[in-house]
Amino acid sequence: MHEFEISMRLIVIGQELLIALIFLFGSGSKSARISGALLMISVAAHLYTADPILRESVPGLFPLAALFAVAVPYFLWAFAKTLFDSPLPNVFLLTFFVAIGLVVWVAFVAEERISESLFESAFIFSRLTSLVIVINALWLSATGRPDDLLERRRRFRVVFVVLVSLLAIALLIAELVVGSSPAPGWLSMLSVLSIGGMTMGLAIPMLKLSEEFFPLQSQLCRVESRESKVSLSAADRILNEKLVTLMKEGAYRKTSLTITALATQIGYPEHHVRRLINTHLGFRNFSAFLNSYRIDEAKRKLSDPVMARVPVLTIALDLGYGSLGPFNRAFKASTDLTPTAYREQKIGSGVADSK
Repeated sequence: MHEFEISMRLIVIGQELLIALIFLFGSGSKSARISGALLMISVAAHLYTADPILRESVPGLFPLAALFAVAVPYFLWAFAKTLFDSPLPNVFLLTFFVAIGLVVWVAFVAEERISESLFESAFIFSRLTSLVIVINALWLSATGRPDDLLERRRRFRVVFVVLVSLLAIALLIAELVVGSSPAPGWLSMLSVLSIGGMTMGLAIPMLKLSEEFFPLQSQLCRVESRESKVSLSAADRILNEKLVTLMKEGAYRKTSLTITALATQIGYPEHHVRRLINTHLGFRNFSAFLNSYRIDEAKRKLSDPVMARVPVLTIALDLGYGSLGPFNRAFKASTDLTPTAYREQKIGSGVADSK
């Protein structure tokens, strides 16, 4: 029975590495391809390190494979973030979790040189940390769906969340119950088959829709031009005129504006508005569409000497941001400068209010 499990494990490892190569050498943005390839490699490493016979077959490979295996939830998070254009987390929080991962990796590599209780504690702590990271990745994928303008990617978010949550969380909980002792044969086999099935279930639609999931950098930068060369029907031209008029009147300044509310205000079905903003204006997310108007106005206000004493927070709130943090991140992503630095560059530090 175990020989059959090893055979299946090797087949799935080969499958993961093959998909990693397809991701790595495919078309699309570098960050999406690399994060996808690293996720596949880390899953292959997990399958390798989870079996004692495979570990002992090439002992010199274990430290590197263990590092990738510990990093599975991290690469899953990075892949979800890149795939769905999710925001980066707090730097301090990210550093904290990476540090935990490195400590756990050291404990795994030095298993024979540390006490059993210490290793057991490291094992349980690593699984709890992994559970938190996976849940965060799923939360980013689910909560970002209303903001997503790509209809097929919106549908795929549901598949991603369901498959990953059913598999990853179930396996993590099972490992917590079993502990660091060898898993029962049925659980080990189920783990291998589930990972193989889930990987194929996620990879096939992504590879079939490679341009939507892995856009070229030029496609990501299309937002610099508010209109593409996509020809519009008469109905879409009317919709576009209404949308442009509404945005020029300042609709984007409404805090927590959603595409549902905007579509209702225009009087068109939501999916029509989504399609227009994506295909004609070139935006992949509704927040990026709003930010294009908000940041333009912010630049004008921050460059105006008359408004030099108006606090940056006041400008952010007037533009529809709920707090200063999202405004600072959006502004820096657009200009490579903080709002304060931009203002000082335009009108001088002697007059500008930096608060």
